[in-house]
Amino acid sequence: MTIYIRYTLTFFLLLFSSSLMAQTSNTDMPIQMINAKAKVFYLVRHAEKLEGKDPSLSAQGKLRAIRLAKVLSSTPLAKVYTTDYKRTRETALAVAEDQHLAPSLYNPADLQKTAEVLLSQQGHILVIGHSNTTTALAEQLGAEKQPAINDASEFDRLYVVTVDGNNREVSTVLLRY
Repeated sequence: MTIYIRYTLTFFLLLFSSSLMAQTSNTDMPIQMINAKAKVFYLVRHAEKLEGKDPSLSAQGKLRAIRLAKVLSSTPLAKVYTTDYKRTRETALAVAEDQHLAPSLYNPADLQKTAEVLLSQQGHILVIGHSNTTTALAEQLGAEKQPAINDASEFDRLYVVTVDGNNREVSTVLLRY
């Protein structure tokens, strides 16, 4: 008798849950379509650098660049953007190689245009910048005002800025790597 009750309850539970799943309205479809067209931007400052005019990454910076590649390894990126400085290109190198992408250059002096270009694209996009441009670019993409990056010691911020398909709804998460 107990087995019969258990099977009967299981049957009704499955029947009830499947009927709930089948009750989707047409009003849900536009939301699903918008989410499918969402863009996700990963914004980081270059890793630790040596001294000089256009320095390369330090040993610690090279390790951080590898860590960034590992953090993003399960995220299929559509593009990688970097400025035309050794430290940003070297930070992008491990990620770009792992994902079989050629980094594209952007002008850090024109973040408004950079944001326009980024918002016109689809998919997951990594952007590597500088202490004075990373938070500003997040804001250009629609994020709320962000605290300044400590130029001397802060190299581990990873902003995840998600923008809906209409470029209206923005969600920002700050991670450390």
